[in-house]
This record gives sequence, structure tokens and C-alpha cells, in this order.
Amino acid sequence: MKRTIILLFFITAAGSVLANPPDTAKHPMPLKISLLNESISFPNFAFTRYRFNPTVMVGTERILKVKRNHDWHLTGNVGFYHHKRWQNAAFISSEIGYRLYFGRVAATARFGLGYAHTFSASKVYKQEGGEWKEAKDWGNPTLTTSLALGAEYNFNDQPNSPAVFLTYMSSMETPFTIYTGLHHFVGVGYKFYPFKRN
Repeated sequence: MKRTIILLFFITAAGSVLANPPDTAKHPMPLKISLLNESISFPNFAFTRYRFNPTVMVGTERILKVKRNHDWHLTGNVGFYHHKRWQNAAFISSEIGYRLYFGRVAATARFGLGYAHTFSASKVYKQEGGEWKEAKDWGNPTLTTSLALGAEYNFNDQPNSPAVFLTYMSSMETPFTIYTGLHHFVGVGYKFYPFKRN
């Protein structure tokens, strides 16, 4: 049942992203590229003491509803992180977001659901005939939930202005394991509009 709900969420999200509501026609879909640091800790700021674990995320967004000083938007993202000595993961996610503008500066909040496929960062072994032998790592599927806060600066006052942004995101995997607290992602990104709309 849980997988069915997640699948329906992604189908609905994809339909909304590809839709073109008349009141948002002047807002083309941007390309967003982020470089982040991933770490594991429980809800505190201990992650700031840990080594750099590179994360790259690429995404886009569709404006769902826009007013003079705020908007609601839906995102779609794909990414990868490498956590040294623990695991690597490829992931895909979609988020519903709210953005509040203060001139060219904006504050954002987003809630997301996603899927991550994790792989061990070291060799994997299994027992065969009383001996431990190296095994193929096919990875583990996990569902994810996330909550993100951010700030962005637009270079001009146009709806398709390029922007730089900061992101802080906490994400939890299901099933929850003894080795997993919360994933924390902190980093910077750039948003621009390479696709022109007729």
C-alpha cells in the first residue's frame, strides 16, 4: 500500500510539473544545480563538525500559483551523494514548496518525498560454506521524506531571473536503521533558464 501511495504521488507530481497553467505561463521551468555536503546526525548541529561528503543535485520547478510577493511551486530532483566509509546513494525526489519574496531576496520552505537506492562505500561480504566471501552489492531501496529551508537572491526583477541560493535540508530514510540518524544536506546552488518558451 505504501508503494502505491508513493507511486501515485510521483505520477501526480509529474503531471503538475509538466502542466502549464495560464496564470503561470510567464514563468518558464528553470534548471537548478546544487553542490551540497551530506552528513548524518540526530536533530542538532553536530553535522557541522563532520568531513565533507559531496552531493550533487540537479532539478527543476514548476510554479503552481503565484501572487505579488509569494508563490507555491513543485520541484523535481535527481542527485547522488558519497558518504566516505559508509554509503553512496542515487536519489530522485519531488517537493511542494512555498517561496516568500522580499524584493530580490526570497525565503523558501519545501516538503518532499523521494526514493533513494543506497550502496555500501566499502566491500560487501557474505558467508558461504562457513567462509566469508566478497559479494556483489546490488544496493538497498529506501523511501525518503525531507524538509528543506533556503534563501535565494535573484539577479534582476524579471520572472526568469537567474539566482543563487542556499539550502539546508534534513531527510530521513525508510526503513529506518540503527546506523541512520537524519541526513543533513547543506550547500549552495545556481538557478537559470536555458529553455525558452514560445
